[in-house]
Amino acid sequence: MEWQDLTAPRTEPVRTLRTMTPDDIPAALALVNSIGWQHGPALWARLLAWSPDGCFLIEEERRGVIGTVTTTPYGTALGWIGGLAVAQDRQRQGLGRRLMRAALDYLIARQTERIMLDATDAGRPLYASLGFREVGITERWEGRASTYLGPRARRMRPEDFEAVVQLDKVLFRIRRQHILMRLLDEFPDLAWVDFQRGQAEGYLLARREPSGVIIGPWMAWSTASAERLLRTALEAVQGEQVRMHIPASNARAQILASDHNLKRVRTFTRMVYGNAPLPPAEPMAELAITGLATG
Repeated sequence: MEWQDLTAPRTEPVRTLRTMTPDDIPAALALVNSIGWQHGPALWARLLAWSPDGCFLIEEERRGVIGTVTTTPYGTALGWIGGLAVAQDRQRQGLGRRLMRAALDYLIARQTERIMLDATDAGRPLYASLGFREVGITERWEGRASTYLGPRARRMRPEDFEAVVQLDKVLFRIRRQHILMRLLDEFPDLAWVDFQRGQAEGYLLARREPSGVIIGPWMAWSTASAERLLRTALEAVQGEQVRMHIPASNARAQILASDHNLKRVRTFTRMVYGNAPLPPAEPMAELAITGLATG
């Protein structure tokens, strides 16, 4: 190596921030799996279908994808940020902030009323510095599915979908039929509904991911309905690893999860951007969220 090479100023690699496309899924998947996330391609396909213009990546010349972030809009009422990942050897270089700014700019341009996320301990300082405030805790519960005695809910049928959408509109208060429809289309054998006196009282959707069976959304008016749904779901996937994300404020969900062989394994901090109010949902009716990436 010549002396001039040793003393020449180092040049930064060329990095490009752009919108993610379906062709980028393998590279995004390789990135997040390299940092320990257990994602499959179907999750990224869903996120891109729900927000084709609102998922972003940073690509480095001769290296490829080194950072990702996703957004999931619920009309203009709510926007959720997830999937923020930066390659381990590219962290602490401002890339996470750059990706977050892209996600925020996208949702703000859509006039989104509230922007939210579930933060890891590592990511929380970055989000706070960008203007997010802490509003709660989300808990991850895991365990092996077992069968329990008691009344059951039933498998969801196509003709139930409208009743489920209307129930979710009352309980969640923000329309998300695009989320429910996609999950039901992909996993029709992992969808259950509880009718009482001719009215839908609760429903539960689940999906299979590399980490196991993910339960959520799980919504119900009453504890009895919630338990009927959970019993039915656990019986259907008996012996498999199960994971769900429960709002820490929902003691009903915590008790049911504990009673059915699941354990709390990790917590995340729920945050909202700026001074926006929280969604007007029925807090005790949301027993498990859809997922950390989508709320």
